[in-house]
Order: sequence, then structure tokens, then C-alpha cells
Amino acid sequence: MLAPSHQSALVKVPARHLLRGDLTGSGEVVLSVSVGAKTPRGMVDVVLQKGDRKRAAIWNARTIIGVRRGGTPPVEVAEPEADIPLSDRLPTFHELAAFDAGKAWDRLSPEQQREIGLLALRFGTVGQCEGYFHETIEGVRKGFSSSHWTPQVQATAVWPRLQIDLVESAARAAFEALCEHFDPLWPQLFGWQDRKEVK
Repeated sequence: MLAPSHQSALVKVPARHLLRGDLTGSGEVVLSVSVGAKTPRGMVDVVLQKGDRKRAAIWNARTIIGVRRGGTPPVEVAEPEADIPLSDRLPTFHELAAFDAGKAWDRLSPEQQREIGLLALRFGTVGQCEGYFHETIEGVRKGFSSSHWTPQVQATAVWPRLQIDLVESAARAAFEALCEHFDPLWPQLFGWQDRKEVK
């Protein structure tokens, strides 16, 4: 079997910076890298292909991966068409970089502000606790989120497995609820509706 011929540079990048078309050391081509609502914190979903076989994997976002990059020029992505329904549109880089949360908040009705406020409070309290609690003090001391805490605080983060699972499930649910609520609001939050009405 012949290996793919790529005249490209070998680079080492964190998994979160993989690009479509990168060739891994195992000969797999990266098709996509994403973080979805169900992706564990600190991880990325990677879709790979080798020959006719595709597979999905979840990798630590910080893991350094050696890839061949630059063998073929990147595919040009067309500008979004004006007739894409607002509910299907994604924000551009410039819209995200210039996003003004204060202006977006002012565009919301008081009912929407209350709903988002409740979801944000739930995520900001329960949602950020994913990874805080462990079954053993050694787990707490080695934990990414808890290793820098004082010994007194670390001692309070040792919980039974059932309680840990329940809190982490609630944390993921809080994040998912926040994302699901925001997605339909993008046209309003980014002001696309206003601009469309003006045209």
C-alpha cells in the first residue's frame, strides 16, 4: 500500500489547533475539529479519515500532535449568501470580535433577560463545578481545577462517586441549556434582524 504523498512541513500543534486537511503521523487526515455542547471540558471532538474509513475521537485539547501541513492550498470558503435564513447563519469573525454584550442585552425583552440571567446563574454556579470533586484526596491534588487549592479546601472536595456524577451531569446540563437557549437568539443578539429590516 502506498502512503499519501504530501510535500508539506511537519508541525507540532495542540489538538485544538488542528486544521482540516492536516495529516497525522498515523496517516489519517483531519476532517474537522470542534467543541460541542456534549464535549467534556478541555477536550475536542476530532473526525479523521484514512482511506474509506472515518472515525471520531475525543482528544485532550492541549495534547501536542505532530502533523504534516501545507501540502495543498486551503480551500477557499465562499462568503455567506445574503439569502441564508437568519436562523441558520453563523457569526463572522469580525462580528464575534466586535460583539458588544451590553448592546445585545439591551436588545432583549425583560422576559428574555430574566431567562438568560437564570441560565447564566445556573451555569456560573453549578456549571463551573465540573472537575472540582474527586473520590480521593490524591485525585483532588492532581486535578486540573483543584490542584492549586489550599489543603483545607482540597479536603472539602472529596465526595462519593454518585454525588460527583450527579454534579457533573448537572454541570453539563447547565451548559447545554445555556447553549440551546442562545442559538435561536443569535439574529437578535448580533443585530441581524435590525440590519435586515433597514435594507
